[in-house]
Amino acid sequence: MRIHLHRYLVPFHRHLSTRISDDYNYFKRSILSTDHFQQSLPRLPIPQLDKTCQRYLAAVKPILNNDENAYKETQKIVADFRAGDGKRLDAQLRVKNASNRQTSYISKPWFEMYLKSRLPLILNFNFFLVFTDDQQQLKPAARLTNYLISSIRFMNTLRANVLDPEVYHLNPKKTNTDRFRKYLRFVPKPMAFYGAVVQKAFPLDMSQYSRLFNSTRVPKPDCDVLETHNDNARHIIVIKRGHYYKVNVLDEKRELLPAEKLAAIMKYLTEDLREEENAYPLGYFTADKRDRWATVRTQLEELSEHNKQIFTEIDSSIMVICLDEDDPAKLAKSLSKQQLAEYVSGKYLCYNASNRWFDKSFNMIMLSDGTLGLHCEHSWGDGVALLRFCNDIDKDANEHNRINSTNYLSIQSSTNDCIQKLEFHFNDQIKKEFEISKQNYHEFVSKFNVNIFQEPLLGKNLLKKLALSPDAIMQLAIQMAYYKLHHRFVGTYESCSTAVYKHGRTETIRPVTSETKNFIEALTKSTDEKLKKDLLKKCSEKHQQLIKEAATGQGFDRHLFVLKYLQEIENQEPLHRLYKDKSYQLMNYNILSTSTVASKHIAAGGFGPVVNDGYGIGYLIDDEQCGLLVTSYLHRELPSFMQAADESFRELAAIIKS
Repeated sequence: MRIHLHRYLVPFHRHLSTRISDDYNYFKRSILSTDHFQQSLPRLPIPQLDKTCQRYLAAVKPILNNDENAYKETQKIVADFRAGDGKRLDAQLRVKNASNRQTSYISKPWFEMYLKSRLPLILNFNFFLVFTDDQQQLKPAARLTNYLISSIRFMNTLRANVLDPEVYHLNPKKTNTDRFRKYLRFVPKPMAFYGAVVQKAFPLDMSQYSRLFNSTRVPKPDCDVLETHNDNARHIIVIKRGHYYKVNVLDEKRELLPAEKLAAIMKYLTEDLREEENAYPLGYFTADKRDRWATVRTQLEELSEHNKQIFTEIDSSIMVICLDEDDPAKLAKSLSKQQLAEYVSGKYLCYNASNRWFDKSFNMIMLSDGTLGLHCEHSWGDGVALLRFCNDIDKDANEHNRINSTNYLSIQSSTNDCIQKLEFHFNDQIKKEFEISKQNYHEFVSKFNVNIFQEPLLGKNLLKKLALSPDAIMQLAIQMAYYKLHHRFVGTYESCSTAVYKHGRTETIRPVTSETKNFIEALTKSTDEKLKKDLLKKCSEKHQQLIKEAATGQGFDRHLFVLKYLQEIENQEPLHRLYKDKSYQLMNYNILSTSTVASKHIAAGGFGPVVNDGYGIGYLIDDEQCGLLVTSYLHRELPSFMQAADESFRELAAIIKS
């Protein structure tokens, strides 16, 4: 009897080849489909109008700084709103929401808030995240190759619907397990969310993830548009010295090029490509006011079909990589460690516009010393999606390490016939417009300042042991710092995700409360340490209540915002005087705009101030230390604020540890 081994070996080899390809092109396939929970996510609730009004009045009172007449007037205005326009608009909103069940009541107005703004994206909206240092100390091109591969693997896994769904685990040891996922696999999709919640695991909305790749914000007169191109693109865009390079990273079967081939391309681009600076990089236009950029872009497209095609290549690209050439390691000889950190933060937030495309969903920026991070456009999504992407690719790149310090040495720099330079056509008018936008940019960012505070004074371990909210303590220190300088309480914004709901975005936590006001005033009026500790405890408890309300869609900001949108935009009615009242203006003039990032994969994150005399404060607190990254246009005042912040943290630490 003859055994035809080839009948068995050929299918086996095909299966093995497919498996190897899958292992390279995809993350480990999730037990659950990516969209397993999406259908069953609850809808973002609309708070009761009475509750919204009560919460608004409670938040307004401390920032009126004991102006009782102003508070009484606001109470009258709110009562009139609640009985009249507010009641009518709230009823209109509920009818509208009931007839549009596939989304959230905040989604459309919130998108329009971003897209209709005519302000420059940088400093006003966009934000940045920087990965932790490379512990392997790879060459920049080697590290970049690994993160590029991991980014494409993330994209492929997401699009194949086998990326692990995003879930917030209250008890990760119990629920962040394969056993738990196998149990949920048998829960029907219309009930899957509730099957997870029973076990204290909260699935999050993932609708924003589709705009991570092949997406851009396109400038248009009056209102920009978000464009996400089909997934047929095989290329990324690399920007170096203001020049644009189309780089194919997928083959004709839409599979990743081999790691060694990608490393050879990245090595060529980072180490061997030498060109003079582009005289007319369009990055300056992407940093300018949106109507101006919309006009110039239209002029460029009308100038030639060639220009129109280049825009399509950039807009449809999987992602943009920016290669910066000034070496922080060389600058370190003349700068302190803190000055260097501040310089790097500025690079990721707003500097070097000639080497950016600020409209793209994100720019992955590599500095010459291997520092790597993202500059992120904000209209399409919030921190949850970007943070998940960063966490996953950082973990994947470091675990798999396909290009390492050993095999990189044998890789020869090469274009591999995968690189195409893209050059726009210009006329004299466009060149004149370029000089104007370049000047606008330099004038704008020349006002920008950044400072960093990081000390092992307080950490999560100590605060949780004492049943104090780490977030409450960070917010309290920020308020204390401002009060030390100005002796008043001001509008303060803390972002809170509502991604536990379908198409949820964010809600605002208003950290300035009567409790924080009482505590801060007691610091200068009382020597009773027990009183201070009791007041501190009340601050923490109140802040935890506000976090819970915001995360469950029970804040007041978004509700009032949408009622204003209905009256002003959709109904085209005169605004109720609540929205013109001094109290509402103070509340929404956010001198302290704050947000936090909690991830072991992220070294820093930040954003610009939202008002000219304010601060943009990114903060983090880990197990043993706390830190602030503060941006401002107040060149003279910023050092004083940082000194006040240092004093505030030390003062709090002394009270807490006593």
